[in-house]
Formats: sequence, structure tokens, C-alpha cells
Amino acid sequence: MERIIGQLHYFAASFLWGVLLMFIYDFILAFRYKVRHGWLAKLTEDLLFWAVAAIFVFQMIFTLNFGILRNFFVISFIGGMFLYRKFVGKYVVRAIIAFFHTIFRPFVWSGKKISKILGKHTKSS
Repeated sequence: MERIIGQLHYFAASFLWGVLLMFIYDFILAFRYKVRHGWLAKLTEDLLFWAVAAIFVFQMIFTLNFGILRNFFVISFIGGMFLYRKFVGKYVVRAIIAFFHTIFRPFVWSGKKISKILGKHTKSS
């Protein structure tokens, strides 16, 4: 019975890891929306993200199941990623973009005012 409970924890953890990784990736997508990127920057960001994600997923597999990869882990992990992306992802990206917009609005406004003031001083000189 104890082994079954452990495998259920492993299954649930893999599902939640899939959801968590997609949630974190949504921050990258929102950042890309606000700051335009070229293909090389996108490739670099993706490679770094998935390399770090692989390290954390490997650590989770090693901790929860002694490094043994099971089919149900892969299915649960991909299922968590898919269900999150399908049903929640677009709303989270919109919320993150709105949050970024609200947080950075004073800085953008200040930057425009400062550049306008500096523009007037450089033209009059």
C-alpha cells in the first residue's frame, strides 16, 4: 500500500510540475509580448529555460522515484502542461501582461516626460 501511495505522489507531483513549468514559461511569453525579440534571443531564452527545467525535473524524479522514469510520469507531466496551456494559460498571460503594464506605467510615463524635457533643452542649445 505504501508503494502505491508513493507512486500516486509521484504522479501528482509530475502533473503539478508540468503546470508549474508552463506557468513560469508564461512569464517569458508575457515578457516577449512587452519587449520584442529576434529569433536568436527567443532561441536562447527557450534553451536556457528548458535546460534549467530539465535539471529541476530530473531532481524531482530522482527524489521521488529514485531516478526511475515511468510512463505514467511522462503522461502526467505532459498532461499537466497541456491542460494548463489549453484552459488557463492564455488568461494567465493576459493577467501577467496587465500586471507588467500597471507596474511599469509610472516608469514609462516618467521616461516620456524626461525625454521630452531633455529634447527641449537640446533643441534650444
